[in-house]
Amino acid sequence: MATTGTHTRDAAHFGGPDGSMTIDGTWTLGQSLNWARVLVHLPDTGAQTRQAKYNVLGTDSTNSKRVVLQRAGGWVSLGAFHFTGTPRVELSNTTEEGSADEDIAWGAVAFQPLSGKPANSVVAMGDSYSSGEGATGDDGKDLFPETDHPDKQNSDGIDKCHRSKLAWSRQATLPGYTSSIGAMADNLDPQMDYHFVACSGARTFNMLDDGQSGEVEQIKTGYLDQNTTLVTLSIGGNDARFSDIMNKCIDIASPSLTTCPYSEMDNQDPVTGKDAPGTTGALKDWAPNWLHDAVRPRIVRTLNAIHAQAPHAKVVLMGYPRLVEKDHSCFPGAYEDVENVWVRGLADNLATEMKGAVTDAGTWVVFSDPRANFDGKAACGNPETINAIVETGRERADNDAPNPSMKTLHPKIAGARIYADTLEQTLRGM
Repeated sequence: MATTGTHTRDAAHFGGPDGSMTIDGTWTLGQSLNWARVLVHLPDTGAQTRQAKYNVLGTDSTNSKRVVLQRAGGWVSLGAFHFTGTPRVELSNTTEEGSADEDIAWGAVAFQPLSGKPANSVVAMGDSYSSGEGATGDDGKDLFPETDHPDKQNSDGIDKCHRSKLAWSRQATLPGYTSSIGAMADNLDPQMDYHFVACSGARTFNMLDDGQSGEVEQIKTGYLDQNTTLVTLSIGGNDARFSDIMNKCIDIASPSLTTCPYSEMDNQDPVTGKDAPGTTGALKDWAPNWLHDAVRPRIVRTLNAIHAQAPHAKVVLMGYPRLVEKDHSCFPGAYEDVENVWVRGLADNLATEMKGAVTDAGTWVVFSDPRANFDGKAACGNPETINAIVETGRERADNDAPNPSMKTLHPKIAGARIYADTLEQTLRGM
């Protein structure tokens, strides 16, 4: 299969509409179509860009530009489209971060005719709890490899979005079907159009304003449009600074004389999450205000941005479990009862604010609460479906040793299954 490639470029590197190094390619189908799935073939080597933006023309989609990670290799779906004109696909080597360090390729394009609009158009967005961080065997074997990409030569080439083939949005089965969303997507089922853009570590700011791991912002990937029927996401945990709080509570290297509810953290900008002057003051006083005044409105902003692009979709905002069981004996001795009680209560506070964000946003979004389903099965539970502290079996791009693995305090494969059960319960009740 013939493939042509070149470097990606932005305006500063002679790319863009008038750039001397811009190359545009177009595929045109010499026949009419009604509904069809568009697929592009990516080479096994010679294409590394995570920002290839394909423009599918001749359709009525409100979002015709779809972003693809070309490292994926093989055939990748751009989505199902209703064609009202000549089917064409365009691809330029102009990308948002085109510094000529990565390559882009033009391979084959295929059109899969469909009998009509797929009944289900699903987009899975959000943070590590949606991407499936932790829902994999050793060495990240169940992750899509393009989202677990190490690069010892160029740190900008690393991708840690860690999207798992066993993430809960893929394990779940929609009401009325017998195959999971993931199985339907993998088999190109004509009733399923599924796209997976969640990224480990995402905050609301990353979803809307500043992408991660060399990928564009999730809201800019192009997979939301007027045909989207369901959007799933978990978001808010990183805005709430849960990781920072847990690091403060479980400080093995230098345990504090002060329990974490009474300790402090450096401030962060409430919008960007970047460092800001001063400290939080006692976390027990700071956290409830932060969740209500900073995190909740950010979640609302994210939900509204999704609704603006997918006005006919039902949006499911998935909550978070209480991460550690009341019996926390599997954790270091420095983690005390009073800290665990406070951390578990903080999860409840966040759930309250997430429910409030759903109310603030509108009737098109629902909150799905997994806490009861995880009770007894969180970290230190039996069975344990959320990882406690993980030191071994890291994913390939998890290169922050001696810090604990990124799997720490994330659902295992069985935990992702509990999340899938929770989503199924919510969908049946809608």
